[in-house]
Amino acid sequence: MAAACSGWRCLRHLPWRLRAAGQAAGVGLLRAQSRGYCIPFGTGRYARAWALKGSRMLVGAAFALGGTVGLFQTFQYPLKAQEHLAEQQAAKLPAGSLQLTLYQYKTCPFCSKVRAFLDYHGVPYEIVEVNPVMRKEIKFSSYRKVPILLANAGNTLQLNDSSVIISAIKTYLVSRKKSLEEIVSFYPPMKAVNEQGKEVTEYGNKYWLMLDEMETQHVYPIKEARVEEMKWRKWADDWLVHIISPNVYRTPREALASFDYIVHEGNFGTMEGFFAKYLGAVAMFFISKRLKSRHHLQDNVREDLYKAANDWVKAVGKHRPFMGGSQPNLADLAVYGVLRVMEGLEAYDDMMTHTKVEPWYRRMEKAIGEAEIMNWQLLQPPY
Repeated sequence: MAAACSGWRCLRHLPWRLRAAGQAAGVGLLRAQSRGYCIPFGTGRYARAWALKGSRMLVGAAFALGGTVGLFQTFQYPLKAQEHLAEQQAAKLPAGSLQLTLYQYKTCPFCSKVRAFLDYHGVPYEIVEVNPVMRKEIKFSSYRKVPILLANAGNTLQLNDSSVIISAIKTYLVSRKKSLEEIVSFYPPMKAVNEQGKEVTEYGNKYWLMLDEMETQHVYPIKEARVEEMKWRKWADDWLVHIISPNVYRTPREALASFDYIVHEGNFGTMEGFFAKYLGAVAMFFISKRLKSRHHLQDNVREDLYKAANDWVKAVGKHRPFMGGSQPNLADLAVYGVLRVMEGLEAYDDMMTHTKVEPWYRRMEKAIGEAEIMNWQLLQPPY
């Protein structure tokens, strides 16, 4: 799920082609529900069930994800070529530069929004695609969700929330007066209880950039711009993302189309692929109905998608290309990252046909594509 580049059909698009040509791009974090992460597919007994019981694991794990963005976040494929190229580019960075490694499920909308952020800002990164069942790639971490971002700016730090990652890395890029370690300390984890009575971890200040007065004036020349950006970043996390799963799994046919792509691009054996495609599609079709009820969506969930897209366009307005003005801001990048996960699916086509979002969306594609081209050129060795 990505821009003109990452998503359900991302391999067709320019940004991924640029990476294949040698570009290293961005990093990010994901969220589950209104949190900054995606729940792994194989959790606890469900992970063991997958390894031991084949098809039963998929249904069990699917229902374990009933409160999350959806099972489409969990089946990804390794991006070995991208990892190799990212390593090459990171090796060219001067001493002390920020080096990032993103542990992710590629199709998660929270991961997509952070990749959009880092792609646009030209921060090289390495991608490690996490196996959603065994999760051996993140065995080093007590935090068992993805994304996990490892950031090395002299010493290695682990960041665990999409909005925290975006805010922290943006702060670091703007203000070199503070170390990344100091910046991360401004986003403390806090235990909370969600609506289902489950203990979760939230992060304080996660929509704030930790800048001094001069830096703030540089990033936000108009005071209201900061408030507006924070409001719509939160809207993308707390509302927009919850509309995605009920729409991409709206009907059995749409659910099957979503899982057909997942299995086609995933690293599955013959039987694993069969179970993932058919049982996963069935499971997520029914889970999407639960999500529709939980988030109080309309019977026709497309109407919620259309309204959300048009609400965003209205907020951007007619007299500026982006909410950030002449260039995308963090809210633009977040909304774009969430919406692009539907590319190649019926929900995406319907959204483009029945809302006014397409002109803004194409401008975002162009802005990120141009930034990637420029950043790729800057990373090339001189002749």
